[in-house]
Amino acid sequence: MMKPAVDYLPTADPLLRHPHLTYSAMPMVLGIEIRVETNSQYVRDLVEDTFGAWAGRREGEPASPSATPLHVRIVVHDGNEHTAVPSPVRYISTADGRLIVHSPGSVGIVDESRRESLAYVTAALAGDREHFRTAVIEAITFALLACFDRHPIHAAAIARDDRAVLLAGPSGTGKSTLAYLAHAAGLTVLSDDRVFVQMEPGLRIWGAPATARLTAAALPLFPELRDAGVSPAPGNGGKVAVRLTPPNDWSGQPVSRAVVCVLVRGGRAALDRMSPASLSAALLSQLSPGFDRFPQRVDRVVEALTAGGGWRLTLSSDARESLPFLRRMLETD
Repeated sequence: MMKPAVDYLPTADPLLRHPHLTYSAMPMVLGIEIRVETNSQYVRDLVEDTFGAWAGRREGEPASPSATPLHVRIVVHDGNEHTAVPSPVRYISTADGRLIVHSPGSVGIVDESRRESLAYVTAALAGDREHFRTAVIEAITFALLACFDRHPIHAAAIARDDRAVLLAGPSGTGKSTLAYLAHAAGLTVLSDDRVFVQMEPGLRIWGAPATARLTAAALPLFPELRDAGVSPAPGNGGKVAVRLTPPNDWSGQPVSRAVVCVLVRGGRAALDRMSPASLSAALLSQLSPGFDRFPQRVDRVVEALTAGGGWRLTLSSDARESLPFLRRMLETD
């Protein structure tokens, strides 16, 4: 597949001190308005495509945490990643809460004190469209929002009306497979791997139309993907990314009721209740890198999610056996 052409306005300054950030967008992401500025129309269009699914915020809620807007600035420049595609992108969290993002040829920083994310990326990295979307655009935007009452939780989310089931478990447990299964059954998938919890003025669970990342072993469960010729792409960890189109009535709004379900592997599919204490302990034991940037906030978020107890879903070798249990959790108060 040919890479898309990446246009950008160059600058004569080798230190890139005065880039021409001619292109801008004001997407509403997780209910917060962000001003995005870039020197590339290609990047601006990709930002609008990435965050265009959110309809907005609830009536009466503020557009941002204060009158000062949040900014995301992305500068594209000449350069080479000096590596095979996809270029590896690393994330370093500093003690003061900043996040440094870098690849062999690109660098960025997420700075809460300045209320901004700033990235200088090579045209080569930007041209790797889906990798650039997830590893840079989404990463630096969501990392900035995480500083302002949008706490990331490593979980898939299946929703119906104003209620969601958060499926929690380590990578490889089967969250994405269950998410695609739920999507194929007509349920709304808020996310296949990550949701954001808002605590004020009340509990809200935010997600977005998801991309299910399915392993090659999971593909035979879904004949429609096989018939469409879907297969894992090279350099994607042996997985295939399947975009999940949201239902026509999906508004992009958060849900205000959620129950947590911990996924475990076993011989037979089963659903069992978990107490608040055991559920909280399970979530805290599964904290993954990137979901633990603000440890002082984690306990409060987990307590809010687990106060009413939750579920343990044992997965068998056939993920389809879990679908009735998903429906049961969505229907049980």
